[in-house]
Amino acid sequence: MFVGKYHLPTQPICALVLSSLMISGGAFSQTSSSYDAVDPFIGTIGGGNTFPGASLPFGMIQWSPDTTIGGWYRYSQNKIYGFSLTHLSGAGCPLYADFPFLPLSDASMTDELTSSPATARDNYAIVFDHKSEEAHPGYYSVALANGVKVALTVTSRAGIARITFPQGKPARLLINAGGSADTNVHSALYPPVGREHDGSEVAVENQDEVSGSVTSGGFCGTDSRYTLYFAARFQKPFQHFGVWNGDAIEKNQREAKGKHTGTWLDFGSDQPEVLMKVGISYVSTKNALDNLNKELPGWNFDSAHSDARQAWGKMLDHVRVDGGTSDQEKLFYTGLYHMLLSPTLFSDSNGDYIGFDSKVRSLAGTKQREQYANFSDWDIYRNPIQLQALLMPARVGDMMQSLVNDAEQSGWLPNWEAANDVTYVMGGDSPAAVITSAYAFGARNFDTTAAFKYLMKGATQPGMDLHNQEQRPLLADYLKLGYVPLDKLGIAASVSLEYASDDFGIAQFAKATGHMDAYHKLLVQSGDWRNLFDPETKMIRPRLSDGSWLKDFNVDKPARDGPGRAEHHGFQEGNTWHYTFMIPFDYPRLVQSMGGDDAVTTRLDRFFAKIDCRGEPCYTVGNEPDFVAPFAYLYVGKPWKAQEVLTRVEQEAFNTTPGGIPGNDDLGATSGVYVWNALGLYPGVPGLGGVFLGTPMFKIATLHLDDGSTLVVRGEGTGPYVSNVLLNGKHFGNSWLPLSALRLKITDLHFNLSPQPNEQRGEPASQRPPSFLQ
Repeated sequence: MFVGKYHLPTQPICALVLSSLMISGGAFSQTSSSYDAVDPFIGTIGGGNTFPGASLPFGMIQWSPDTTIGGWYRYSQNKIYGFSLTHLSGAGCPLYADFPFLPLSDASMTDELTSSPATARDNYAIVFDHKSEEAHPGYYSVALANGVKVALTVTSRAGIARITFPQGKPARLLINAGGSADTNVHSALYPPVGREHDGSEVAVENQDEVSGSVTSGGFCGTDSRYTLYFAARFQKPFQHFGVWNGDAIEKNQREAKGKHTGTWLDFGSDQPEVLMKVGISYVSTKNALDNLNKELPGWNFDSAHSDARQAWGKMLDHVRVDGGTSDQEKLFYTGLYHMLLSPTLFSDSNGDYIGFDSKVRSLAGTKQREQYANFSDWDIYRNPIQLQALLMPARVGDMMQSLVNDAEQSGWLPNWEAANDVTYVMGGDSPAAVITSAYAFGARNFDTTAAFKYLMKGATQPGMDLHNQEQRPLLADYLKLGYVPLDKLGIAASVSLEYASDDFGIAQFAKATGHMDAYHKLLVQSGDWRNLFDPETKMIRPRLSDGSWLKDFNVDKPARDGPGRAEHHGFQEGNTWHYTFMIPFDYPRLVQSMGGDDAVTTRLDRFFAKIDCRGEPCYTVGNEPDFVAPFAYLYVGKPWKAQEVLTRVEQEAFNTTPGGIPGNDDLGATSGVYVWNALGLYPGVPGLGGVFLGTPMFKIATLHLDDGSTLVVRGEGTGPYVSNVLLNGKHFGNSWLPLSALRLKITDLHFNLSPQPNEQRGEPASQRPPSFLQ
């Protein structure tokens, strides 16, 4: 029989799966639209650092209002400084927010500029009320206090704005070419870069076009830079114009070049509606205009909005859920939405992109479809890249080829890439974990031979990368000692554990691609985490170059307090409690080293006494090293305790308010904690194709994969505890599920749930997940 376009097998499980699909009111349907369930305002305060503006999945342009000069949107603030074209969702430091435009009426300015928007941006910020805002995937609108209404929608590299001015009032517009995120407005974690934008340009062309460029960067205080170009066109000509350059205002001038430039345009008092189209490019203004012409040839705003809605609907419908509350659906689909915003397109519609060698490159004639950038690898290797690869392996293959291209142009895989530069803001060799995890979850259409070459280079060859830094700082010491010494690097212990995870992922990739010598070498190397396991405290403890342990190390009293959480000397954004449980590929040996099941259970119980802890050594749900920690319970035979923690995380740490994400969303990684665990699954082991089993939130979740296969996850019963699991109708006792078990046209994973824990399930050694180092 057929349900829609999906053929159901004739085995006995067929009837079970068919009935599951029909629970939601029809084949692959659900109670409400996945698109309408998304709330882009979630995460816009409380440090989530998300933005509510318009973007397509992985889109180059992300057009959104900024309520701070630093380029953020804070829901708690009521002034808009501009609507800028580029953003990073959830990052911990400001970046991009390029080319903000701002519509003005006579309520906010006189006939001419009296002060430069470059040096007096506060004078032009416009008050607004959240009651007048509307945001959906690919669309944003607001009515400003000056009477102007702004609506935005986008394609992949271009956007169109419909700006409605009060009847009979002047219609004016500022375009701030030098208004990118102020990198001197720093986060709590990183110091300011100490310099402003390198420069900007703006040119008024004809009476209906403006173009320009900006060179900026400095992400998290680094030396990273990028150059971006824009080209804007208006449906109707402007009547007057001028430019500014720093403090200087130059009426009727068409060009300005300097650190902070821009233009103001006056459309007169008889233009109540102004339509503006804009394209961007990292290559040239010509390519920006080409992107605009190809992606938005007409002036139909509603049609572009409809196309954006359809693109998002198709993308979000890869996963359909039913049987939860409306708030659960809203959090789930908003989280999924956040996971699909990045990495972002970096190549133009003609295939051009700017390489890591600052040369214009072209994808014309290659098998690769698009070049991507903005890989927050330390974050996204934890869970976003696995879901993306599972749902859209071909697109993620392009992403991985992008990293390979970057390596071929620069000599090394890029570490926390922003545009065509590296930032090195986090410790570890995390592009390795991203590539190997993407491959493990199905992304295969990239040059694995070249990828293996650069993965091994990073893991085994000390050397300097861009900005005279190492891809793996102190790699020579790591290879010699089996750890990074604290006297040479302040975050040595956490970096050592990241290297171990990276090595494990590379080992799995080497095995899968037929490099068995490298597999055995890197597998052994990944076990070097044990060199930092302290037999006295039975926790991870920093060591010095001479082999001695860090003195006066008290696991419960950090040596220094980091911003926002207790932070030991030797660890980045955390302490030994956070990092000791970040060894999922070797949990059995960790459990044995810590004293066995009972001793580890006692420590885990204490660790999870709080689920969003600040300023003391306990679990922090928004802290990346902690994401996998609940699944340590599976290795002491107590999966029911993990199910308790995961349920608390879902219910207590996330909510549907603007502050509903616990800390930085980090390009979808924190949202991924909610999304994956709501499915009852978690990709906890870097570089390995498999998932830990938790407890599902919804009665039914259906994942439609690009190869036409379907995974159906069902939760039957009430309560957070899993009493039994059936895989395609057969008992499945383990809490580790390899992806190789999901090879049917339709795979049915059925959780029986109960309000009481089944303390026997998962307790025998045969039902515990394996150690992947043995």
